[in-house]
Amino acid sequence: MRVVPGRVEHGHVVIDEPLPEGTEVTVVIAAGDESFDLDDEQVAAQRESMSEADRGDLVPLDEALRGR
Repeated sequence: MRVVPGRVEHGHVVIDEPLPEGTEVTVVIAAGDESFDLDDEQVAAQRESMSEADRGDLVPLDEALRGR
C-alpha cells in the first residue's frame, strides 16, 4: 500500500506521481474541513510504516492497546 497525494480537477482525481497502468486505488475523502496536509517527512514516515506492515513487521492489536 502507498499513499499518493492528489486532488480533484474538473471532476477527476489527479495524483502527483505516475502509477502503473491497471493499478487499483482506493480514494479516501475527508468530510467537510477535515482535510489534512502532510509534509515530506510525514509522508516518508507513513510510507515506511506501510512498508513495515507489508513485510509483516507488526505489533498485535492487544499489545498496541495495552496500557491505554
